[in-house]
Amino acid sequence: MTVGYFCAIGIAVIFMLYMDGAIGVMMLAFLILMPVLSLIMTLYVRNKIRISLKLPDSAAKQRTETAVILLEKDTPLPMPFLRLILKTDAHFAPLNPNAKEPPPRPSSDGSLIAKLNYSKWRKNRRTMLTPDALPLCLALSTEREAEYRIPVTTRFCGAGTVSLEQVQLSDYFSMFRFRLPLTCAETLLVTPDIPELKAGNALFRTVTTAVADADEESESAPVSSASATPGYEHRDYIPGDSLKRINWKLSSKRRHLMVRKDEPIAVARLSVVLDFRRDLRELPPETRLRTEEELIETALGFLMLCAKYGYPCKLSYADQAGAWNSISVENPEQLTVESINLLRGGCRPEEALSGLPVIPPELMQEGSALLLFFTTHTGANTMTALERFPKPLYLAVPEQDADQFTVPKNGSLWLVTAEHQLLQAGGES
Repeated sequence: MTVGYFCAIGIAVIFMLYMDGAIGVMMLAFLILMPVLSLIMTLYVRNKIRISLKLPDSAAKQRTETAVILLEKDTPLPMPFLRLILKTDAHFAPLNPNAKEPPPRPSSDGSLIAKLNYSKWRKNRRTMLTPDALPLCLALSTEREAEYRIPVTTRFCGAGTVSLEQVQLSDYFSMFRFRLPLTCAETLLVTPDIPELKAGNALFRTVTTAVADADEESESAPVSSASATPGYEHRDYIPGDSLKRINWKLSSKRRHLMVRKDEPIAVARLSVVLDFRRDLRELPPETRLRTEEELIETALGFLMLCAKYGYPCKLSYADQAGAWNSISVENPEQLTVESINLLRGGCRPEEALSGLPVIPPELMQEGSALLLFFTTHTGANTMTALERFPKPLYLAVPEQDADQFTVPKNGSLWLVTAEHQLLQAGGES
């Protein structure tokens, strides 16, 4: 546009000198005054513009939601062109699925050729389209506000971010551009799909058997489940239940074993820890989020299974403020609500949780009978801290990272698969 405009001015000068001076002067004045007027109006309007971004608070996975861009101005003058980029993180499907991934950064050895290659790469990186970025050009005529709706599709559970970046205002002739100090970023919480694990799960059988054995060996006063009504609520017998809890009279009538839920249950004997420290390795964002999602959803599915069969657990995780939060999960409905709270913080770099011990101190002090620890963190300090736990330990890690972990001396190693199964390393499924 700018080059063509200067060519038009040159033609007007030639017309003025060699054809008709009066008309040439008028043409030249018009071509010079119009950009100046456009620049003045643009400078005036740029202080009258407001832009905001709106998203729903939460959404399920694989669902298309709408990102609403609200554009407002405090003047009846038409607004010039507003250019910006709508960008999403890896929690969402690509906005530009046909765009190419940016090329890798060229290596630099300090030579002149290497510096030129890096300069070229940096320039192309700023201008090229990427799958997670959608360029937009917006405008307003005499109306004071307008909404622009852009569909975004959720992909992985967690706190997804949608932002407006590189906001620029150009004049009516696109000859001048001004960067506006407007940055908008909103978070949409993508809720997990809690899988339905079966009672025949090997880890569930192992844990419930160990809890039952710990109950029988304990001499402490029994603690009843908060969800139980003495003498009335029952559930089906599952392997690992103590024979003392079977209601033989009711079992003979129904012709299968029934367990009374008002019998002693070790509320604080099974502790589940979700380690939100992010793996230190350099991984593609999609791979990292997929692995974290598999681990979180499997942990929630296991807790849901325990709550369903009357085995209340203590769940511990790092909250949004970076402190340990522990709750007793006794029913599925409670876990559904808590799954939203824990994802507000979600997995974070280790630096964000540097002051947090690997295991909540209260679990070390209470001496819980069992600890089920879900993690993707491959650091050596994780294994060191876990081996200090005085009671049996079950370590659950992503299956693809099995070679990064060793079997704890005080427990066993379990692998989380993409299908939300829990397989013992070198054992049964």
